[in-house]
Amino acid sequence: METTKRTIALLNYYGEGKHLYEDELGWWQNVKDEAHSLISKDIFEYEIIQMGLNLAFYYIDNDTCYGLHTECLPIEFKILPRDKTEEFICWQCDFDTHHDGHVLYSFDERTMNIWDTIRIDEKTLGEVLERSIIMTLN
Repeated sequence: METTKRTIALLNYYGEGKHLYEDELGWWQNVKDEAHSLISKDIFEYEIIQMGLNLAFYYIDNDTCYGLHTECLPIEFKILPRDKTEEFICWQCDFDTHHDGHVLYSFDERTMNIWDTIRIDEKTLGEVLERSIIMTLN
């Protein structure tokens, strides 16, 4: 019997002793399957641009929750509000892109310009998503 050792990305993310693992970062496997791609840009184009889904995620490298709300114009990419009185990170944000937040980018149409424009801490959206846990895609 082969056992796989998982690497912890963040201790106690979900609760005491309930860690976030490296293999949980990035796009979910079922989303990769649905988009028929392992390439982040292609997945984004399918799920966000073509399907029009909202995206919310927690970027572990800067401890911030982000949301991309695509249901109305302008499309907004924002920092989502957090309740830091909650002990564990997973419960600090409800990852609802409908909430008001600090808008970082605003777009007049749903195009790949969104993917090309968004930068967080000088990193591309693709780099950020690789180091993020996607919490909402709806």
